[in-house]
Amino acid sequence: MNQKNGNNRPKVELGLNEEAVLRLLKDKCYEGSNSFGAFHLYSVEHEGVEKAFFPPAEVHEQIVGSNLKAGDEFVVRKVAAENGNKVGSRIEFRLLKKAAVASTAPGGTDGNQPVAGDGLKAMMAQCVREAVEITKGISGVAWQNEDVQKISSCLFIARSRMN
Repeated sequence: MNQKNGNNRPKVELGLNEEAVLRLLKDKCYEGSNSFGAFHLYSVEHEGVEKAFFPPAEVHEQIVGSNLKAGDEFVVRKVAAENGNKVGSRIEFRLLKKAAVASTAPGGTDGNQPVAGDGLKAMMAQCVREAVEITKGISGVAWQNEDVQKISSCLFIARSRMN
């Protein structure tokens, strides 16, 4: 089931009637082409290991159509498929769960509801909460509000660049 690719990450490979639960690690896939044509490379987590997933075009379209982002999970299953008088295989896609991006804004949700949009508001809120935790965790320093702002801004910039 695992084969190494050029980046030394195992590749997700399925046997007939096998399925795998995959979690996206990045919002976007890498698109490229080689002598076999165009391909899409997704960074996924499978059974706790980062792996490379090269879906067929139909599955890539379903991932894009489902607007999946980092943290979202889906299932792929390899099944037998008949094509004329030949029997081959195809990969089936099923959305498992979308990662909830929570908001704790006053008058907003209770923190357990997903936030519509691009997720940047929720990311910033998380960065602010973590900046406060950082300043509370370090004693002996006279922290100011602007320090929390600076720390949360740095966290936000770094995280938003990773996606």
